[in-house]
Amino acid sequence: MSRSTEELIEALKTVEIPTLGHFLEEGFCDQDLRPVNSGPQLVGRARTLDLTKPDAFAVNRALLALEPGDVLVIRVAGRGHAPVGAVTAHAAIAQGAAGIVVDGPVTDQAALRELQDQLPVFSTGLTARTTKRSGELANEPDGALDRTIEIAGQTVRPGDLVLGDAQGVLILPPEGPGDDVLDAALASDAAEPALVARIASGEPLAAILATE
Repeated sequence: MSRSTEELIEALKTVEIPTLGHFLEEGFCDQDLRPVNSGPQLVGRARTLDLTKPDAFAVNRALLALEPGDVLVIRVAGRGHAPVGAVTAHAAIAQGAAGIVVDGPVTDQAALRELQDQLPVFSTGLTARTTKRSGELANEPDGALDRTIEIAGQTVRPGDLVLGDAQGVLILPPEGPGDDVLDAALASDAAEPALVARIASGEPLAAILATE
């Protein structure tokens, strides 16, 4: 039986993302998109912002649109300006966001690390150059919010599942990886401690490691 949306998200919070990597080939973001802090595993629904101009007001509109459990995913054109810092992070937490992913830099690293238990943040780096209160995107018909965007080699659509941990970010369709894959990954995680214990005990590796 297929999982409900809530059951799917809860199950994805318990599976190791690298374990999914044993079964999936697509959806993994480029390696330069990395965690800024060390919070809980990120799992949530994407709300996207296409920041074609360094407009801080557009970021604020995106923050106000967030709902609990959302992940704000921002594409920063040119990757030159940080749209996320201490104030942005606090606002996202106040909205109940699950996390923030920025295909570009962020700022206020120390503050983001202090908030890591409440808001995992991923980015391609750090900068002191930030977005401006320019209003350059005010005339965009959709406010640059909830567009299909490209980040770190992957397409992200509003409503996609966004997963992240110390290894990086994985984008999945709204229905997840499929019950068969998820069940296999959960079973693999459950079996791993016993497998590691067998190796540590000195059991011959030929009896443990599959070769075909």
